[in-house]
Amino acid sequence: MIPNIINNLLGNETEILETARVSDETTGGTFGENFSLHVIPIEGKKNLFMNRISYNTQTNAYYENGILSHKYLKKWGMGTENWDNIELKIEYDWKTIYLARMPNYERMNDDGEISWKFNYRIGNYIINSLNLRLSYNIYDDFANVQWFIKPLSSIKNPNPIWQLIHFDPSEHNVNEIKDVTQFVKDEYGFILKAHLSGGEESEIQWQKAQLFRQKWSILSRNLIVESNDTFGLDVKVELKPDIIVDPPQFYDDLDESTSDFVIHYEFSSDDNQNTSEFKDFHVHSKILNEHFKELLESKMIDSQDKTLTLTDADISYKSLEIIHKYIYTGTLPIIDDYDEWVTLLRYASRFLIPTLIQRCEKALKDYLNHDNLNEIENIAEECDAKQLLQCCRSFELPVDDYD
Repeated sequence: MIPNIINNLLGNETEILETARVSDETTGGTFGENFSLHVIPIEGKKNLFMNRISYNTQTNAYYENGILSHKYLKKWGMGTENWDNIELKIEYDWKTIYLARMPNYERMNDDGEISWKFNYRIGNYIINSLNLRLSYNIYDDFANVQWFIKPLSSIKNPNPIWQLIHFDPSEHNVNEIKDVTQFVKDEYGFILKAHLSGGEESEIQWQKAQLFRQKWSILSRNLIVESNDTFGLDVKVELKPDIIVDPPQFYDDLDESTSDFVIHYEFSSDDNQNTSEFKDFHVHSKILNEHFKELLESKMIDSQDKTLTLTDADISYKSLEIIHKYIYTGTLPIIDDYDEWVTLLRYASRFLIPTLIQRCEKALKDYLNHDNLNEIENIAEECDAKQLLQCCRSFELPVDDYD
């Protein structure tokens, strides 16, 4: 017997779009093309954040970050990137609800497809881990549901390949959590896709492959308590900043009175400095050995006076002044020039100052565009600025390059 069904497409002609109200939220991405994703810190985990999107078939709504009291989006179709030959079905006699292919005579034997897009680029987050709860049911040996995932397009990977998420083919009623981190690690986002196909040829062939099947009651339209069966689709994303900037390790407890070494900076004759011909920086051997070892080994050091003489052939006066202040105080002046940041990155790399490298990486990322991408990538590679290098290689494709 063909079940009594009701077709419900997007249903947006009667219900108002609703988004969740989240306290202490930060907008860190987009769901589909239009809806903001709210990224929240993970308690007790430094530089780690999370975002979660979940779909409940009975309420026909998406929820964000585990908040059950408010619907993030109403209607299954509002959250999708694309869908074809998919409808929401209610079986009144079996009191169940699910997504399946359309029962229309013209489409009932065709395949169905639905996809969701998550993009965290706008928030400057990349994926640290990704776990998916996926549920589906098939009702004969000829029906099939397949799940696929791929990262978003980028300069390094303009045409990412769909990766199959494997399930036990003998299982017909599936509700599993899959760790798919391997496919999207350190990416800005991903697209998830379900493909419904097959089934014995009949007037209900469309019904043989179902997504997110749940019990249905017209009286149960709100979620109160979460269980393993609450969400047929549950996407849990752990994120980290694309460039992590750690607190500086500075030596504010060391001052000029305790210094045991002097860097003697001599200006060249053609250096237009409105100052004397030399400048002394009082430092400590501990810092010299940690950051200026290369220069110490290459220069003649006066062991009695404990002085190191530098000129602009070694480092510019301005750069030395900035680095000296940063090492001792953890502060930087306002720098709004691209070339100055590049110069500072090169010195930070040369003198092994990791937290200064990070600050240069973050600043230079803001200058990134398609015109200077190759130049900055080469600089990042030269300076072993790994985070900036990753940002260059994961840079978004030009708009004209998208299909």
